[in-house]
Amino acid sequence: MRFWATIISAQMLATVATAQTPSEKAVSILNEVCIAPNSSEAVMAAGEKTALKENWKLFRSEAAPMPFMHNENGVKNSFISAWELNLPGGSRARLYVSVLRPERPDFKYTVCLIQPEIDLDGDDLTQSIDRQFGSAVTKDISGRFKDEKSWFFVEEQSKGNCGKEILLALHQLSQHGKPKTLTFTDFVYPSDWPAADSTRCPN
Repeated sequence: MRFWATIISAQMLATVATAQTPSEKAVSILNEVCIAPNSSEAVMAAGEKTALKENWKLFRSEAAPMPFMHNENGVKNSFISAWELNLPGGSRARLYVSVLRPERPDFKYTVCLIQPEIDLDGDDLTQSIDRQFGSAVTKDISGRFKDEKSWFFVEEQSKGNCGKEILLALHQLSQHGKPKTLTFTDFVYPSDWPAADSTRCPN
């Protein structure tokens, strides 16, 4: 009897130990859907596959201008998909994925944004990013922005490209009653575009 009680207790403890927090789940979704895939089309495919596996609700899937948040009347050269999903503990979130279509070798504009319904703890999100990505990322310590934290990808940073990064909004949105957003961007612009300067790494 004691033997089985010990086994059951151990299993329960293991389940508790491996349960994800909302922050860890949000970061793992960002990694699985947006960061691990090696192309914009692979990002979309990963989103569709994960949505099917985890029973996410698709509420938007259509051609859209680039960038999808600030250019509503522009040429529809991107594609956006958006899902509603559950985080651990019963909270809800939305995942928006936008990619340039077709992607070119010298022009990439991928945006993934997770918007939770509740405000996730900033320190917990930071620790989740550090745990899941480890030495593959490095924090932006330039002090460029006071209202967000960002992490560059070491491999890309070594090439002088900081258009690929993870961004965490901090106090600004929370002060306006909106939860923090977790964003991944992967930007590559043609070298003769003025916007190309924005992807250069800060000193």
